[in-house]
Amino acid sequence: MALARNLMIATFAAALSLAPAAHAAKTDASQFSIEQIAAIDQVSAYLNTITTLTGDFVQTAPDGGVTQGRFFIEKPGRLRFEYAPPAQLQIVSDGLWVAVQDKKLKTTEKYPLVTTPLRMILSDNVDLMRDAKILAVFPETDLVTLSIEETTGEAPGTLTLMFDTAENKLTRWTVTDVQGLDTSVSLENTVAGEPIDPSKFRIIEHRILDVGGSNAR
Repeated sequence: MALARNLMIATFAAALSLAPAAHAAKTDASQFSIEQIAAIDQVSAYLNTITTLTGDFVQTAPDGGVTQGRFFIEKPGRLRFEYAPPAQLQIVSDGLWVAVQDKKLKTTEKYPLVTTPLRMILSDNVDLMRDAKILAVFPETDLVTLSIEETTGEAPGTLTLMFDTAENKLTRWTVTDVQGLDTSVSLENTVAGEPIDPSKFRIIEHRILDVGGSNAR
């Protein structure tokens, strides 16, 4: 169970922050071609169109294990990942905290959103050239692959986004941790713009573990 929690933290606790870190490295635009910059701007523009997004997800762990479930996103900063049985974990962000919850053990690990490195993805004003340290971008006919470095927060490493230019949507992200292990999440059957019940983003707290600045209860 500890391994499963670590995978969730590496993949999703990384994905929910709102505020940029003041000391985060920036992208040097001179290292990219006009085509690459256009691709980066296209991904930023798409992320700025999202108000709500729902769908299914499939998560692949470094050991090849696969879990799946439903996800709900509402910008700014709210997210819920509901894992299908037999998984007992769920991820909930209420806009201030991200909670990794074990339904079987009835525990909640809470992380301040401002400590997590995917802050730019769920903000209202996304500009990847401004807010991220972009390592590489590969614009192809129907796919843009974009890698972002993150050295701060709870889950340092590299984030790789895969963007389908034909369908104009984000289809996958992969978090590579400091040990070089990959955890990937594919988004499927996505629906944008539909209202989401606010209770989806409410953190029902069990026994709180002292993680990332929260107080044990």
